[in-house]
Amino acid sequence: MTATDAIAAPQAPETLAPRHAADARLQRNLKIVVFGLGFVIFAGLAAIVGRVIYLASGPATQPAAPMPAVRPEQSLQIPPGAQVRSISLSGNRLAVHYEAGAQAGIAVIDLETGRTITNVAVQRGAGR
Repeated sequence: MTATDAIAAPQAPETLAPRHAADARLQRNLKIVVFGLGFVIFAGLAAIVGRVIYLASGPATQPAAPMPAVRPEQSLQIPPGAQVRSISLSGNRLAVHYEAGAQAGIAVIDLETGRTITNVAVQRGAGR
């Protein structure tokens, strides 16, 4: 008997059969789990892609807000020599912050009608 015969010698069927059957059952169960999880991953991915396509192809959920009718030309009267410091737009209202020397103010204009809604005088207080 050579060394290769001793290594390759078959073992008794009684000792091989229970372990081989348990290993085969375990491998079969693991293959089922792996294929099942792979199917779940691809089904989820397909559902996500399908939902994105469905939402992208449908009409907008909210209609676009109509643009207010803005007069093409607007004018604002500020004190002579005043400088505009900032402008802020909110909806159809425009607020203009200006300074003229020691005097400062904010004028609010309605862009639909073109009229000045209010002028707010900004008073500078003494430093604390």
